[in-house]
Amino acid sequence: MNARTLRFFSWIILAFLPVNAVFAAPVGQITQSSGYVAVSSPQAAPKAAGSGEPIESGQMVTVGEGGRAVIKFQDGQVIALQSKSVFKVNNYKYDQAAPQNGESFFSLLEGGLRAVTGLIGTNNRAGWKLATPTATMGIRGTDFMTVVRQGVFVKVDSGAVAATNSAGTTVFTAGQTGAIASGSTLGAVVPASSIPAGIFTELSTINLSMVGGSAAGAAAAAPGTILGVPTAVVVGVGIVGAAAVAASSGNNTTSHH
Repeated sequence: MNARTLRFFSWIILAFLPVNAVFAAPVGQITQSSGYVAVSSPQAAPKAAGSGEPIESGQMVTVGEGGRAVIKFQDGQVIALQSKSVFKVNNYKYDQAAPQNGESFFSLLEGGLRAVTGLIGTNNRAGWKLATPTATMGIRGTDFMTVVRQGVFVKVDSGAVAATNSAGTTVFTAGQTGAIASGSTLGAVVPASSIPAGIFTELSTINLSMVGGSAAGAAAAAPGTILGVPTAVVVGVGIVGAAAVAASSGNNTTSHH
């Protein structure tokens, strides 16, 4: 059986796979990691993860002592995690053709993160949320840090963050630091001198320049491929159509003897 015939039968097999098996795609990817980093889900036990590890909606990322991880998502947003952090992707939806319909819902259970929002945060601010132990945060085109330590502390570098809990909503703007002591205590803008010393130091040392992190937001990630065909094409024409596109591409390949 030659290579072309083998490819043809592979496409036929893929055509009859369940749709979720074919279209399941990572929503992001770990682009930097050091120390202990693990990925888990309700269906899968934690496994060690390094740079290049795909991240799917519903998964949890755990960073051990001395570790760190940076995740880039499909819409270009970047999440940097410091050591001893537990971060969950509760729900993530993104369509490159309609970023205004995107949704990004995360949770920071422990530790700290820096978030540089992307196209979802730019085009659908209401669709971006971060749950923490004391408040749920929304954004306005933002680059900010938050750390869980006997309450939650926030530092906004660009844009604004709205922290909401049962006591109400507090908005923190660029250059401000804030604290939310509990889920029933209204957040407050506080001087940097009054927060624990060095609380944002570790996050500040994580270099995001290699993944496009900036105050203006990162550019959208390139689409993935299935059978060598861009994911957007597969979704549009279906797996059988994608197989045909791939087959056509293979048939147009010139052989050199």
